[in-house]
Amino acid sequence: MTFRERRARRTRAALGVAFAAACVVARAGAAQVHVRVRPGDGLRAVAPAELRNANGSPRVADTARYDAVWRRVAPLLTRWARDPRLGIDPGFAAALLAKESGGDSLAVSAAPALGVAQLTAAADTDLRAMVQSDRFVWMRREVHRWPRSAAVHDSSAGAGRVDSLLARGALTSRDEYLFDPALGARAAVFWLRLLENKWTTDTWPGGYGTFARRAIGNGRPLTDDQLADLVIVSYNRGYLDVHALVARYGGEWTAHLSDLGAAGVEAADYLERVRAYAQLFDDAHSS
Repeated sequence: MTFRERRARRTRAALGVAFAAACVVARAGAAQVHVRVRPGDGLRAVAPAELRNANGSPRVADTARYDAVWRRVAPLLTRWARDPRLGIDPGFAAALLAKESGGDSLAVSAAPALGVAQLTAAADTDLRAMVQSDRFVWMRREVHRWPRSAAVHDSSAGAGRVDSLLARGALTSRDEYLFDPALGARAAVFWLRLLENKWTTDTWPGGYGTFARRAIGNGRPLTDDQLADLVIVSYNRGYLDVHALVARYGGEWTAHLSDLGAAGVEAADYLERVRAYAQLFDDAHSS
């Protein structure tokens, strides 16, 4: 066996161990997560110190920035949840945003994914295409008037370039909606609604409704937990990757995220953390 083959084997083994550990934690907190708002659902703050990564380190790096973003976004999540066209549980949305950015509205990942919602230019393109449908035409005008910077939405844009523009003040939330906490959160809620629709209906921009019910629910409607898993991992990895796993493994698809390699380890951690944070927000509202 060559050095390269031995290194590849060690890498695969390490990924497998990390993935298995993440899945154990995910199963431990797998209940009571729902995408759609329920009667009586609301939103109360969770202390930033309670939002921890799986290894126990703080998820929120800048408490002051997190608090400022929370004060701006939390009332909006609550208001949007009451809109029957959206109806996304505000605690679920808050949990996902906490995992995505830790409340940092200027966050830039390697992808690059941007802002509080960590959406990419590719996701924005997909969003703009989906709102052309008759079902979501009401979103169209709003989505298309959000400010977009060519420097961000150019196919060659990289994280280094975006960071440099932000540092120089050449790129701000006035130029790019993804760096505006309210607009970024609004886009995230729109995207969550579109993903929920993707997995529950058959007409574009849906398409996987019957497929998901047959593959996961034996023809029955998806449970809240089943739908939450699909939406959470689709937000992280994309619905095409999730569709491929469901097609291959049916209701056991979350146990096979390791098929995605290193991305699967990230997805398993993402799924577990969003679920854990959603429980924290649910407990805060119930207390």
